[in-house]
Amino acid sequence: MTHRLAPWYSISVLFVCGMSLFLQAQGVDPFPDEIRRMERSFGSSKVNPPSRPNSYWDDPYRRPYFDNSTTRNVTAPLGKTAYLHCRIRQIGDRTVSWVRQKDLHILTVGRYTYTSDQRFKSLHLDDTEDWTLKILYTQKKDAGVYECQVSSEPKISLPIRLNVVVAKATIPGGPNMYVQSGSTINLTCIISDSSAPPVYVFWYHNGRMINYDSMRGVQVKTETGSTTVSRLNIEDVKTTDSGNYSCTPSYADSDSIKVHVIDGEKPAAMHHGETSASAVHVCFQPILVLVLIVFVHRVLNDVIPR
Repeated sequence: MTHRLAPWYSISVLFVCGMSLFLQAQGVDPFPDEIRRMERSFGSSKVNPPSRPNSYWDDPYRRPYFDNSTTRNVTAPLGKTAYLHCRIRQIGDRTVSWVRQKDLHILTVGRYTYTSDQRFKSLHLDDTEDWTLKILYTQKKDAGVYECQVSSEPKISLPIRLNVVVAKATIPGGPNMYVQSGSTINLTCIISDSSAPPVYVFWYHNGRMINYDSMRGVQVKTETGSTTVSRLNIEDVKTTDSGNYSCTPSYADSDSIKVHVIDGEKPAAMHHGETSASAVHVCFQPILVLVLIVFVHRVLNDVIPR
């Protein structure tokens, strides 16, 4: 049966091809639009996204703009979380991005983070106008200007500056301190420029933490507040207690002092100031006597007639 239909099938194909060529020669499209649409629909299932946002928002009266109440100067303590707020009116279907200005690095687009530094997060609640950049565990290098950008046409952006406050530790009486063997070392550390009390204050002796060395007679007392004060006391010190002592609070710059524990008399370095003063005094006395003699001699010459 297959052998009988094969010739008819060949003849049909030749007839269709011939008619197609004839119609094309006459300027007639042998394939109507309906067939072509069917071919396109069956040939590809890909749906291309729109090339740009809805033109509805291009109307000058509907374009996005920034709320004037947005804070453009934000201060955060070192190590804490910083929040940069950006409020946008009439955002429509536009996208919001956060860009670091110093290196033009894109941090977030929409709600997605586009940087490998996962400390940066984009916060946004549906049906709100607030787009917030959250920075966890702020570092000194995070200080600078960040731009809140909106993908409008033309693009608009709002610069916001982040200031990272670094607390400072100060040990009065430095850079050197001299104490007698057997006496007590009393050191005070003052932490200022801190928006919040430090989580901890560690004392180090030659790089080793000593807060809990009670067997050595070490005592540490810390009073927190607007200004935090930490006191270090070491009783019955020995020459081995000499060295570098540093105060290191959390999220703050540390300070240090060099302590010299001595036996017997004061070292030459401590007598230096006294020796210099004595030498000046001894040198000054002969000069004063010489000036006095010259003055008396002139007075006598004027009074006694020649």
